[in-house]
Amino acid sequence: MRFKALRNKETKEFVEIQKFGGINVVFISELPNPQPLTATIDLMKQIYDGELSDGIDFDFNDFELVEFEMNEVDSTFAIGADISNKLTPIQNLLALLKIYFTESSDKSFEYNKKQKLVRHIVKEREISEEMVKYLANLL
Repeated sequence: MRFKALRNKETKEFVEIQKFGGINVVFISELPNPQPLTATIDLMKQIYDGELSDGIDFDFNDFELVEFEMNEVDSTFAIGADISNKLTPIQNLLALLKIYFTESSDKSFEYNKKQKLVRHIVKEREISEEMVKYLANLL
């Protein structure tokens, strides 16, 4: 699961903003307060300095939104499933190459079918390259 979290630029402590009696209060924490991936500093400024508030009592320039990816620690099943899913385009590419080289040796293999197969191979190759990069950085 991916999310964003607000944190102090200097101390790297996570920040949570809550409103108490019309006053915005900044709390610090060792744990992130997950925000949607669409969150931005500008949107947060609008929320806390807009109609919902009497004004910002702190400087947003001290904060940054950082993207995180959260994985279950001891879930070998989840990691295995993720790896398996990432290997699918590579398996597809290998199967397409096998068909291409098997059929290409047959003289009756039509040019149009060959070109269509090549388009699929190129598409799967591009996806496979991304998956290999992902897997190389996984652990």
